[in-house]
Amino acid sequence: MDTGTLRLIFLLVLLFLAGGIYSFISSLFTKNKWVRFLPTLLSLLLIPYLLYQTYFGNLEGFMPLAYLLFVFMLAAVVFGNLVGNLIFRKIPNKRT
Repeated sequence: MDTGTLRLIFLLVLLFLAGGIYSFISSLFTKNKWVRFLPTLLSLLLIPYLLYQTYFGNLEGFMPLAYLLFVFMLAAVVFGNLVGNLIFRKIPNKRT
């Protein structure tokens, strides 16, 4: 693998961890599920738009590739947020 591929994998892992860290921090401060799943909800609204623009938009050059990479980055945040919320929901909260 070349360095560009390793940097992309490293960036996707960091975004996955960022979604998990957001889940952890939001689970400490709120019980509201809308706030906990906010990155997932926003990304699920943005991903179809970006895919539509990739296939049907009037894009030139490498813009479709950039949109596709942005979709992969948003998907990494979504999966990190979902996994983090599943993990932190199972951990019992000691403060009641």
